[in-house]
Amino acid sequence: MKAETMTRVIHARWPLPGVLLGALLCGTVLASGLSAQDAPADSAATSSGATLPEGVGAVDRIIAVVGDTAILESELQTTFYRLQAQGAQIPEAGSEEWVRFARQVLVAEIDRLIMLQQAKRAGLTADATTLQNRTEEEFQNLRRQFASEQEMQETVESAGMNMLQYRQLLRRQVEADLLFEEYRFSLQSRTDLPSVLIPESEVEEYFAVNGGNEQQRPALVSFNQLVVTPAPSGEARDSALARVLQAQNELQNGEEFEVVARRYSEDEATRESGGELGWSTRSIFVTAFGDAAWRSRPGQTVGPIRTRFGLHLIKIERQRGAERFLRHILIRPEIADSDIETARALGGEIGDSLRAGVDPERLYRLFSAQLADEDIRFDDIAVDQLAGRYSGPEAAALQNPISGEVYGPLAVQQAGPTEFAVLHVLNYRPAGPVELDDVRDQIRRNIRISKQIDILLAEVRANTFIDVKL
Repeated sequence: MKAETMTRVIHARWPLPGVLLGALLCGTVLASGLSAQDAPADSAATSSGATLPEGVGAVDRIIAVVGDTAILESELQTTFYRLQAQGAQIPEAGSEEWVRFARQVLVAEIDRLIMLQQAKRAGLTADATTLQNRTEEEFQNLRRQFASEQEMQETVESAGMNMLQYRQLLRRQVEADLLFEEYRFSLQSRTDLPSVLIPESEVEEYFAVNGGNEQQRPALVSFNQLVVTPAPSGEARDSALARVLQAQNELQNGEEFEVVARRYSEDEATRESGGELGWSTRSIFVTAFGDAAWRSRPGQTVGPIRTRFGLHLIKIERQRGAERFLRHILIRPEIADSDIETARALGGEIGDSLRAGVDPERLYRLFSAQLADEDIRFDDIAVDQLAGRYSGPEAAALQNPISGEVYGPLAVQQAGPTEFAVLHVLNYRPAGPVELDDVRDQIRRNIRISKQIDILLAEVRANTFIDVKL
């Protein structure tokens, strides 16, 4: 489902500040001197294990065999190029340092290939559009490492490939990356992962080794938020329900869901694609939508489901792990100007109540029928993320929020009608160096997941034929 599609809780799922610390949490650890076994699994490129493009076999050689799949020297060289594009320092070819580095990378490649084989057995596939876009992005990043296209071509040819073959090999590696990410995500969602305890000393060591204090974090704000949604009139609800029943009738008469979606859906972001939301996890949807979709089985169509955006018919097409491939038809009741003004007035009343010290949880229970069904509390949100989310006289003041202040009602324009948010700022932290407290939970979670996956990987590795020839 696209980011602009209305069924996502756009302002209810804020990125954690640690997401901005890519190098700290999941950067190219091989460049920092850690061993490949200790590296996060996504620190190096996955070997595709695919058949070498036509014409390369005459000058290529096998450097490892994993199960029934060979890792080729050209694949390792392609991985080196990608690591360089990510900022890694590659030792001089032929030196002892290069040999150690190459073996570290190869060990990581072997582990990733084992997991890739497991992903394929699980029936996972890479999204075609994502594959195409990321392959082109990777190629352009690599191209920028060379002074000219001619220099890049000569380097590629020295590895025994032409540019077409190199693009094919890069595409296969990117496809392997995507499959690996899908498989890693599916493992994280399992409920039977081995229990692992991560001591505080290990978290502190990870933070120190990866240079956490050298990175800067943005200004952060924590706040409570209540969002008032305009309520349609009874007549508007009845009209919307009548359109839903027409769509349901066509589905029951055998019409394809995609055809009915193009005919009836009022979700501009997905209508032309037949209501396609794509592969999604439950957490990105508002509660009512997610509950309905995840209670149902693949092949079922459910609804109408009422959310703040309108009435939905949902088709559950496929399932893989914790994800589901969904389509929907959205019918929106008409919202009159008077409905919007009523919502604005209620937002003003809620703001006055918060200023008077009323508990936001109590206000949420009291006005639940008029409020968006989403989280109230948001911690450590980057202040610059607030820009553009809200409009109104007080919106500009959020660039320098004051602890204890109440802001709003602020207009929030998503894919549906204008809503009105009221924010009570709990804490403001100016920009400064990243501190351990900023990323402690993320580091502990990353370490725990990596160790859990290592345990599962060791079980598979023990039953896999591996022959290293480097």
